[in-house]
Amino acid sequence: MKHLSYEEMMARRFAADHEISRRRLLGNGVKLGAAFAAVGALGRFAAGDAAAQEVVLREIGLSLTEDPRILSQFQKDTGIKMEGNSQILGNQITFWLQNYKDYDVNQVNFNQHAPLLAQGAIQTFATSDVPAWNDQVVEIFRKPDVPGYNARSQWPLAGTYTKEAMEAKTYDTFIGTPTWFGFDAFGFLRGLAQGDVNSYGAIFDPANKGHATLLNEPITSVMKVATFLEGTDQATFSGTLSNLTKDDLKIVFDFLTQKKQEGQFRLFWSDFGQLVDLLVAGEVWVGDFWASACAAAVASGADAVFVNNPTEGSNGWIQGPTVSSATQHFPEVMQFINWYLDSGVPGAILGVQGYYSPRPDRVEPILSQQQTTVEGISDWDYWYMGAVPESQPSLEDRLNHIADWQAYPDEYEEYSRLWTAFTAA
Repeated sequence: MKHLSYEEMMARRFAADHEISRRRLLGNGVKLGAAFAAVGALGRFAAGDAAAQEVVLREIGLSLTEDPRILSQFQKDTGIKMEGNSQILGNQITFWLQNYKDYDVNQVNFNQHAPLLAQGAIQTFATSDVPAWNDQVVEIFRKPDVPGYNARSQWPLAGTYTKEAMEAKTYDTFIGTPTWFGFDAFGFLRGLAQGDVNSYGAIFDPANKGHATLLNEPITSVMKVATFLEGTDQATFSGTLSNLTKDDLKIVFDFLTQKKQEGQFRLFWSDFGQLVDLLVAGEVWVGDFWASACAAAVASGADAVFVNNPTEGSNGWIQGPTVSSATQHFPEVMQFINWYLDSGVPGAILGVQGYYSPRPDRVEPILSQQQTTVEGISDWDYWYMGAVPESQPSLEDRLNHIADWQAYPDEYEEYSRLWTAFTAA
């Protein structure tokens, strides 16, 4: 099989990430810009002063955050230009540590905060610097003991606020600002995958021997295996699912090694394009697929299904801006972060791709005017309210089915060492 080059893969992933918001919007004769204008979503922002309009900000992020529709609308609304640099998730830590002095913002998964903070490559900042971070933010990011909060790991609060703000329970100082979030799980090919396809156990079911796969990355893959083992009472861990101890890791890797020796895995996939190729070819039947890869595979003719709420629970994740410790444009960076939440524009663009905004009240006026996903149902009702629960549960339902949130583990070097040995053996 010929796999896509990096450039082809990124182009294909970008196209799949935006398949709904481009093809379906155009197919229904609806423009995002028209929807924004209809509800006055952009009217809250006037172009800044002349000095601000001379500022050029620079950020890195995934292709989704570097969407030109988002960056160009920010410039239209504020007069401030943002130059985006798309990176793949696995490169973001290394790239940022090498280049953060040349950038202002890192739109990063919060499971990568720890090394960036430890190396002094990002700076913390007061929540009061972002006025849009107020009591309209979903509770999961403002207080403990609400649906979706994990008392053992203290996530997602522990990934959002500094240790001092956590200990004082003030939640007033950001490590990074959540601007979009979602839930990782797994997927399968209908008609080929066997066993209980509502459980991660399908990945390890002997009926799928030779046709299972895992992402070749230690943090998220190990977490999913641990979620399965604990969720099925096959193991009890000392650490949290997102932060396993060395003894915990031995349990996970003993299990994985046995499965590999039995021939369970077809391979360990490494990039989006490769995964889509494998799904379309029917070479893998079940694995820790991405929802966007399932969508791309479906568009190419494969009957791929993403499981939103596995029996053992999903793994939550957060993305959002962290601020370079070397930025010379702190006020403008704060304006960017505030705009990201308060305008509703990024939330609406990302919303029709299955991702959520911490300020759904700003997204609702836009998405409620669109019927781009299912005819006769607004995008707000489909993506947030669960109008078609069998294909897209409500946000409330998904928050009630989280096993834990992705975090950077204390024993990352052991994760990496064991994973490398496991995949190479």
